[in-house]
Amino acid sequence: MDVIFTIISRNYAAQAATLMESLAVHEPKARRVVVATDGPIPQLARLAEVVDARGMGAPYAAMSVYYDALELNTAVKPYVFRHFLTEPGVTSATYLDPDILVFRPLDAVRAGLAEAQLALTPHLTKPLLGSAMPNDHAILQSGSFNLGFCAARAEPKVVDLMGWWADRCEFDCRVDLKNGLFTDQRWMDLSPGFVDSLAILRTPTLNLAYWNLEGRSLAKTADGWAVDGEPLAFFHFSGFDPARPDVLSKHQDRVRVTPGSPLAELLADYAAAMLKNGHETSRAIPYAHLKFPSGRLITPAMRRRALRAARDGKDFSAGLTAAVEAWVDAPDPEAALAGLPDVTRTMDQVWRDIPTGFQLDHEAGRLGFHQFFAEHAVTLGADAVSGSAAEALLAAWRSGAREADPTVWGEAPWRGPAAGALDWLREPSADRTPRAAKALLAARADLRAKFAGDPAGLIAWCLGAEAAAGRFAPDLLPANVIDGLARDPAPLLAAARLAEPGANDLKRRLSAGFGVAARAGWPASLTDALRGPFLEAAPAQPAPFIRLFLEIWESRVDLQRLFPLRSAAERFKFLRWLAGGGLAEYGVEFDALPASVRLHPQMQLARLTVRQRQAAARPAVGARVAELWVVEGAELAAEAAADRLVYEAMAGRFLGPAGPAAAPAQADLVRFLVHPDLVPADAIALHSRGVRWTRAVGVWDGEVAGGLNGDTVGLSFVDEVWAPAAPASFRPVRGQAPVAA
Repeated sequence: MDVIFTIISRNYAAQAATLMESLAVHEPKARRVVVATDGPIPQLARLAEVVDARGMGAPYAAMSVYYDALELNTAVKPYVFRHFLTEPGVTSATYLDPDILVFRPLDAVRAGLAEAQLALTPHLTKPLLGSAMPNDHAILQSGSFNLGFCAARAEPKVVDLMGWWADRCEFDCRVDLKNGLFTDQRWMDLSPGFVDSLAILRTPTLNLAYWNLEGRSLAKTADGWAVDGEPLAFFHFSGFDPARPDVLSKHQDRVRVTPGSPLAELLADYAAAMLKNGHETSRAIPYAHLKFPSGRLITPAMRRRALRAARDGKDFSAGLTAAVEAWVDAPDPEAALAGLPDVTRTMDQVWRDIPTGFQLDHEAGRLGFHQFFAEHAVTLGADAVSGSAAEALLAAWRSGAREADPTVWGEAPWRGPAAGALDWLREPSADRTPRAAKALLAARADLRAKFAGDPAGLIAWCLGAEAAAGRFAPDLLPANVIDGLARDPAPLLAAARLAEPGANDLKRRLSAGFGVAARAGWPASLTDALRGPFLEAAPAQPAPFIRLFLEIWESRVDLQRLFPLRSAAERFKFLRWLAGGGLAEYGVEFDALPASVRLHPQMQLARLTVRQRQAAARPAVGARVAELWVVEGAELAAEAAADRLVYEAMAGRFLGPAGPAAAPAQADLVRFLVHPDLVPADAIALHSRGVRWTRAVGVWDGEVAGGLNGDTVGLSFVDEVWAPAAPASFRPVRGQAPVAA
């Protein structure tokens, strides 16, 4: 018995019906089977045997988690072949894509199987020249053979081949061209070596389609359709949309449909047949494995993360369950690093897939990626729920880190006007630790554990990771500290090392002057000495070449081979490499380069001709606001932001009624609703983000206000206290209940 089968999701029911009708006419003795991958299709029962893909021996439920519709439908194919080829009485099995129409008995296929164990059709029998698609390169990526057709004899050698193919398709039936995969198809490029005999059916009468139609003569004769004068056996309408019968396929621009031509008639006939078979209804049926039980869509990033886990042994045999949904939003143990905020499994997959420029092996990079992901989750291929899950992880980490210890100060607070508190921070302290750094140390348990007794290390950390993350402002350091750093840049290099651990010496030096320095807002008095040697003109090279470019080039043998710099063309190619990601690879911010380099015509042209690496999002600065509330947690921040602009201190972000917002340039009043001992650190964070304010108040409940005393440094940063009651202190108290968010 010959079995001819196709595999579909329910939205392809019209294509399958049209195929099965043609097989009923031209192959009436064959056993016709439709394998359904996402639910029953009762309307096809009159035309073929409809079977559930779950009965074909494939790990179907797990595949439905980590494969999309195209991948799943092709991944089960070798399992279906193996199932039928081992059934008693079956002599051969032939697969046809559902968007194929058969016009004649498949005698050429039977002839091929009479001589060989396996029969395939090549995509090409002659080159596809020119730039039109598809071309030779596109076909090379998708595979030598088109697996919309495959025929096999029921023999042990072939069954073994199908078993091997099934094993490959369990985890590697992906559309992943950069890694050499295109669903099930590329694997069969290896099949000639795995069987004793293979029939490569080169006749255009089999599997005629957009990729091999160019140069062929299609005609409708008295005996039916013909190609190059031979009877056409079947046509493959891959990528055809019956709503646009004047377009052969969405996958190509090589063959145009001329009105009134035989091709136009063929496409019109097929469109009419599909519409008769209910295409308008079936195409609207949603894919059954598209959503979690909650109704939330599973995104490609979630599927790819699940695929990695399945390959490592994770059991997804229950399919798309609520447990899987929770799993994708949970912390990814593979990305966990001690002392750093967790990332979700979806976040980690997005980070692997998209070059955002953030590094996850240090705090500044993780915090930057967290903020970037939360703000752009949907654009990055995740969803809003993924963004919320990321925010929750960051909030949990921050809540553990924000633990105040006012004893760190060891000196009396500023008792003058609150407007002078930032200037007080700039004054030399009684010990070697600058007051601005003390403010962070007093608010953060993680920093106290990391830098206890190490003021130089703390300064380096503040200048690097904290300043780059918008939690520290270098301009708050005392003048004597700035002068000392200018004379001895070792702490600045340490700051670059802490901000970008693992960097080599050159990258650390370049990042200190042109990367971390730019992102963290170091003053010119610190950067001039670091940048100066790198800004000298490069010996024997014309503008815009500077010593910085040459140092990078001289440090890499591969760059010297790729760009010998002996000609203008070679120099321009190197500039393109620098502009396209080379500078970013060494931590150099393009905007930190001098204008004479940035605006040089050669550099401008180089930037225009490359796809530049996406830079980390820079915090925007908004306009003036009447009030800004500083609050602690995400829940309170979300509630408060419904009516006003809020700074969520734990997450380091601004929120407004419309969601994430820019930092205001000016606030008439800042209300600090955080604990008094955290106010100095949060005031510094606002200042570092460019916020300036006229007045500030501390809004606290009776319990918190009752703990205020003359040594509470947080009072230095507020003009008055709003609370039901508070002990006498050096700031006036307005006796009122705090306004709850």
